[in-house]
Amino acid sequence: MARRVMYLYSRQLHFSNQCIMPDAYQPDWDIYTCHIEDKPAIIGLDLGLRRFAPLTRKPYSIFISVYLKHPRPDGFPHGDEFSKLGVIEDCLVQQLETSLNAHFVGRTISNGVRDFYFYSSNTSGYEESIAEAMAQFPDYRYECGMKEDKTWELYFDYLFPDTQELQRIHNRKVLRTLKQHGDIAERERIIDHWVYFSAEAEREIFGQQVERLGFAIEGRPVDEKGPQPYGLKLSRNDRTDEESIDSAVMMLWELAQEVNARYDGWETVIVAQ
Repeated sequence: MARRVMYLYSRQLHFSNQCIMPDAYQPDWDIYTCHIEDKPAIIGLDLGLRRFAPLTRKPYSIFISVYLKHPRPDGFPHGDEFSKLGVIEDCLVQQLETSLNAHFVGRTISNGVRDFYFYSSNTSGYEESIAEAMAQFPDYRYECGMKEDKTWELYFDYLFPDTQELQRIHNRKVLRTLKQHGDIAERERIIDHWVYFSAEAEREIFGQQVERLGFAIEGRPVDEKGPQPYGLKLSRNDRTDEESIDSAVMMLWELAQEVNARYDGWETVIVAQ
């Protein structure tokens, strides 16, 4: 049984200076691992906001730092405390949404501290609102603060992943979809990839290079409206476990970067038996 799953990067429109959250907005939460000040960290954020931020009506960032009671040696909480932090998060989100019309944009955990981040149009009484929510958790120490952040620097420069990590996040989304449909990751199948170039000569040189890596050239599509109109459709037999997909995709992505080309996604079939 084989069904086709397509994953192509859409050309996202960037809507800045939005007064209200557009109807097209859909939350898109995901997480990734990194380091914050040389300490292992996990960052979770709403990727769906990247199409619309910064919102001019929400120019203030608010943070709440909650200190873990018994962090592990790596600075992360034990399982039971992870659950408790989830309850704290729900209370803070409900309180700040209600009292300040704040929007929850992300969270980090590192070095024994869980940080929650919001953007709001109003910061009047924000400390009292946070204190009201945290009063339900008297055994947790916390700090809070706010700053004007019209360009949403906190979101884009601190929480948002770099380009490579964003690519891996997209890969994981597709792999989760495959798994949900019963895909057998260990089974090899044809996986197609697309890359777009500014010049035909760059496309041909790239094609020769990746053919030596086991990729076959399946087509040369043209996107006349795009800034990089000369496409290359590649295929290779690969598995759909995370390591295999990341290895193939990141190799093509990095090679594309070297010639200022654009890696544009991949497509495969579900192999369920």
